[in-house]
Amino acid sequence: MNHAPDDRPAPAATDRGTVPSPRRSPHTPPGPRRVPAPRPGDGRSARGRRLPALASLVLITVLCLAGLLYLALQLALPVRAFLPEALLAAALGIVTLAFGFWVLRRIRPVREPDADASVVAVAWGLFAATGAGVVANGGLGAVWAKGLGLDLAGVWGAALTAPLNEEVLKLAGIVLVAVAFPTSVRGPVDGFAIGSLVGLGFEVTENFIYSMNAVLMAGGTGGLAPVVQTAVIRVGLTGPGSHWAMSAVAGTAVGLLAAVGWRPRTRRAVCAALLVALAMALHWLLDAPLFGGVLGVLAKVAVIFATTTAVYLTVRRAYRRRVRGALGSEAEELGMRRSAAVALATRHGRRRELQRVAQPEQPAVRDRQDRMVQAAEDRAALYAGHAV
Repeated sequence: MNHAPDDRPAPAATDRGTVPSPRRSPHTPPGPRRVPAPRPGDGRSARGRRLPALASLVLITVLCLAGLLYLALQLALPVRAFLPEALLAAALGIVTLAFGFWVLRRIRPVREPDADASVVAVAWGLFAATGAGVVANGGLGAVWAKGLGLDLAGVWGAALTAPLNEEVLKLAGIVLVAVAFPTSVRGPVDGFAIGSLVGLGFEVTENFIYSMNAVLMAGGTGGLAPVVQTAVIRVGLTGPGSHWAMSAVAGTAVGLLAAVGWRPRTRRAVCAALLVALAMALHWLLDAPLFGGVLGVLAKVAVIFATTTAVYLTVRRAYRRRVRGALGSEAEELGMRRSAAVALATRHGRRRELQRVAQPEQPAVRDRQDRMVQAAEDRAALYAGHAV
């Protein structure tokens, strides 16, 4: 082990937890130094964000309630007529939502996204975007039928409608969530996570609608089989490349713009526009009547999943690099070992370091870890504003 010039050992990761006591220097005043809490922005900028955030939250609430009411009125009769099928579809939807919510929040590096922002994002997808999407699908379907003819519109209608309609509605929700929770969407990785949650909510409600339609198309004589078949196809087969993936890509664009206070330079604006166009193109690919059969669908899903993964790995790598750099800077300021600070950039690293501490000290150590990580993420958000 290397020692400091004064022959005293450098603090290890287990000295008073993962945030060791700083080394003394001739310029350090007496008394303990603490990990500083992240400094809030100036009051003027906070006040400037408060009104748009409140307005966005009110708008989200109103539109979610309107969407919920519309969907309830549209689905009331089939649900009442086929209650067992509806209950099974709802139960499968709840399971899908719970599992997807856990997974998609966990994919955000360092820490999960803000819980309130996550719930609001899912609610927008569940109610507002889906309710408006049902209305818009009907309107655009009539336009295509009149302009292209019934036969061509029947084949290409979904591929022409969904990218323009559903992706725009989900994107609007991601923007509103970013404005309503400005500290929760400060960069591309945040936008990816919030976008995926909006898409998850949309997918769950759409699965329920498709299940009830399948029951009606079977003449109500298929029992629970149409519901199970719909779930297998839409969750098991196309789920990995469904709405969550497309909205995650579009959400990354929102994060790019939010990182610079919605005032991007040309290069960043072009990147954001290309990401939104990519999300629409992926949606078109999934709905286009190309590469038929199960193998064709699997190929399209694989392309969508691979593209989304590439976007995710790109923003994840950049974000983790910024957080590690910020933690390394904090280590220098606190006089602690750099490796001990950088270990806090992962959940596993924080748990591992915490387990090395005696049980009575763990709450205090966990608090210091949280403050260091929060401060590092604040710095990383500032770095994101200068990238691209």
